Amino acid sequence: MSKNRFDDELKHALRREEPSADFTDRLLARVAQEKEGFCEPAEEGRERQNGRRDSRLSWLRQLGALFTLPQLKWATAGALATLLVVSAVGLYQHRQQQLELQRQAELSAQISEAEGQRAKEQVMFAMRIASAKLNVAQKKVRDTLQQDAGQSVGHQQN
Repeated sequence: MSKNRFDDELKHALRREEPSADFTDRLLARVAQEKEGFCEPAEEGRERQNGRRDSRLSWLRQLGALFTLPQLKWATAGALATLLVVSAVGLYQHRQQQLELQRQAELSAQISEAEGQRAKEQVMFAMRIASAKLNVAQKKVRDTLQQDAGQSVGHQQN
């Protein structure tokens, strides 16, 4: 559908028409009947009254029917229900993601703590080995010094 054709149809559908002389009386009677529920919707009555159905404009009427009060209430209720469900699902997924991140952080902290403890034990083990080796070296130095001192005393007496 071209833009000009659409514009023409829209102008034709929305053109100003002068109401008939008995319009006000018919309108008030129709409103009273609709309130009591004794008549069919106005669109259907007008199409039957004119004796024709304008197929070119029927889609505009159908689109307009979506915005009548009862349909609009149901559409609004449906949209709000959908919004509520989508929000709840989004909130649930966000919470699950936060819990997963928290679990990963706790696991990482536990791993780091275990690695730190293992590193501490390795350092302590290395210190014991180094201490034992230093004790052996210190003992050898003392023994050597004592032997040297004992030989020096023996040479001085000779």
